[in-house]
Amino acid sequence: MPEFGFLKRNPFKSRRTKGGSNASGRATPNIHRGSLDSSNQQAAAGAQQPPNNAAGPSSQTGQPIPSTAPNAVHPAIGGQYIAGNTIGGPVDAGDATVAPSGADIPPIDEPTPELLDISSAISKATDLRDPIKVTTEAMKKVLETAKSRSPLGEKWTVPLRRLLFYHDTLETHSKHLDYDFEVDQTPPPPEPTVIHSLETELNKVYRILCESKTAESSAINSDTDGTSGDEPITKTIADMDKIFEEYTDALHEFATQSIAQFKPDQSQLNQEPATDAQQRAQNVPNVYGKQHLPCLLGTRERTLAAISKWADETADPKPIFLLLDVAGSGKSTVAKHMANKWSWEKRLLARFFFSRDTATTMSTDLFCSTIADAFVAHDRKFEAPIKAFKERPDIGLLSFEEVFNGLVISPLEELNREAILIIDALDECDNEHGSRDELLNTLRGQQFPIPRLRILATGRPEFDIRKWARISGVEYATFIQLEGGQKDVEVYIKHRLQDLPYIQDRLYDVIKDADGVFIWARIACDLILKTANVNRLLEELRTEVTLDFLYRVALEHSIPKDKPSRHAFTVVLQMILAAREPLSMAELERLSPEPGIVEGIVTRLGALLLYKDREDPIRLLHATFREFLTSRAKAGVFFIQPEHGNQTLALGCLSFISNYSSKDDSTLRSLDVTSQRIYVYSSKSWVYHCMASYRKLALNGPILEFAYNRLENWADLADKWYRLDTLSSLRDVLALSRQNTSLKVTEAVVDHGLKTIVRASAVLKSKLNRITYFLS
Repeated sequence: MPEFGFLKRNPFKSRRTKGGSNASGRATPNIHRGSLDSSNQQAAAGAQQPPNNAAGPSSQTGQPIPSTAPNAVHPAIGGQYIAGNTIGGPVDAGDATVAPSGADIPPIDEPTPELLDISSAISKATDLRDPIKVTTEAMKKVLETAKSRSPLGEKWTVPLRRLLFYHDTLETHSKHLDYDFEVDQTPPPPEPTVIHSLETELNKVYRILCESKTAESSAINSDTDGTSGDEPITKTIADMDKIFEEYTDALHEFATQSIAQFKPDQSQLNQEPATDAQQRAQNVPNVYGKQHLPCLLGTRERTLAAISKWADETADPKPIFLLLDVAGSGKSTVAKHMANKWSWEKRLLARFFFSRDTATTMSTDLFCSTIADAFVAHDRKFEAPIKAFKERPDIGLLSFEEVFNGLVISPLEELNREAILIIDALDECDNEHGSRDELLNTLRGQQFPIPRLRILATGRPEFDIRKWARISGVEYATFIQLEGGQKDVEVYIKHRLQDLPYIQDRLYDVIKDADGVFIWARIACDLILKTANVNRLLEELRTEVTLDFLYRVALEHSIPKDKPSRHAFTVVLQMILAAREPLSMAELERLSPEPGIVEGIVTRLGALLLYKDREDPIRLLHATFREFLTSRAKAGVFFIQPEHGNQTLALGCLSFISNYSSKDDSTLRSLDVTSQRIYVYSSKSWVYHCMASYRKLALNGPILEFAYNRLENWADLADKWYRLDTLSSLRDVLALSRQNTSLKVTEAVVDHGLKTIVRASAVLKSKLNRITYFLS
């Protein structure tokens, strides 16, 4: 059995196919907005040449595009069983000892059957994905057959590597197209032209394999032209390379058809050179909750008094005060109020406000270090023990609880100090990979009779949080228990509507029983202060008292019903929801595909968004607004898909850094503050947005153009920017090479990325040599 050392993992594991309503496991599609008619598709000319214009490969026309099938080929769509049988269980491509079933491989002295006949599959398929998956299964069969033909010799190593890459690429295309279908519910129609050519070459490889009994017999095989030696397989793979490139170009061209050409606004604002301090202040992660305001005077008085009493208790101290209540009830406002109070009292305080605004504030990755840094900022005596723990060589191997104890609890014990930790919005801590579970389990371990660390935690009463509280013996409080009523809402309404006294009681009567009453009051007051017909608005608000209803009313009153306005709303909200961290109006405007739409939409949504001015990062008023917008059932015509926003921002980021990456460092440094912020954000985030995007295949053209023409210079300059560096930037970029969407993209990214690394290493070596010379 040959040793395929290049196969680092098993590519033959069966993958689960999502169920659906027809034989292919998916609903029958409607007409797709992008046409794949062969009359509109031209063969990809000069496919091997790198792009030399701004349009890049995405502007080239390619052959029409392939199609897909479920992993287990189904006869109902015309797919034939490969070589007489479907592929069975997994086959290890490295050191496996299990070969495919003998029934799968024809005896050497019998005629070799065709590996793949895609014609009937295409004729009956209703989905572009189906024939692609049939072909993926055929690739798998070829690799399994190669495994069984031992020994094949070294001449087969490179061809088999290429086949493995083709297999992985086709598999990736299927996944991307499945994801696109989930987003837009319109799978592309099947198209046979390119896949037929691929089928011919793949069958040829299979015949050569089946006729090659040993390495010696392989050496004397001839192709149809009578060529001997190893030329048949070499020539066949070379032909497949060309055909596969035509196939991928055509597929990417199809994906691009549905994307509007990106034309960023090139207008420049007044030049105002920025400093690193300005950059740093603008982009500090929002874990301190700076978007929240403290309680209005006269509101939540009993709650604040109860928390203050808990924090000062010495006779029977409780380590955790847990405040749980519905969304929009004012929990974050209370947390911010207590943070301000304890900071003013110079108490040893740390805080972490979870938020779905950014990946940083949803994650616990910076939780322990943020708390530790807060202790150091308050008292430099904490610096030594915390620094010593951070320098442990095995810190990356420790559990979350061990890191928490090492950075937070141990320094408090070593210095004999007590501290308060505020954790706001536990429910907004992401639990996709168990982060929230880790945090809750760690807090459960802090139940000591005399606590070093007192924890004020808030959140919505979600099931896992209530279960943790019960198991941990932590009693939680609600605002109704603490306040005994909704008097605070009256105070808030009278404050906001002090110039409309005749409206105050009427509004309170409408919203007194609403869920998330403070968010209700805030949005309702904003709408009342802007509307021209208060009476009609109040009658409308009486209809229902849920937050979802209020969001719909607010959007109906804020966004005109004409098609251009609704389109602008969708584009802007897609970007806001997809942004890796909150961006300002000025920043979004420069990344938007349509200049001039951002400010008009954002200012109309003032009741639902948080921002101060054009330069202030925009945040959603509340996490429930994101939940509303991203639920098709709740939002209806206002439904927003962040996947589209990731695509828009990926193109915007690539366009922006491409426009500036040819400039020298001094020119970049003289840019205005907004441009510098966008440059840093784009450099850090374009790969993230590409990988999270809808229609990823359509981004290969812009990525390829950037890799050929901009990547090296952009990466070289990264070391000169705050929050950027060459190696981490390239690490992100090289992640694209593992996406297997295009051979050209993989080769371009790896080639130009490695050139940059080599050049950076040479520069570093030169600097070290000079330092050594001066020190000697």
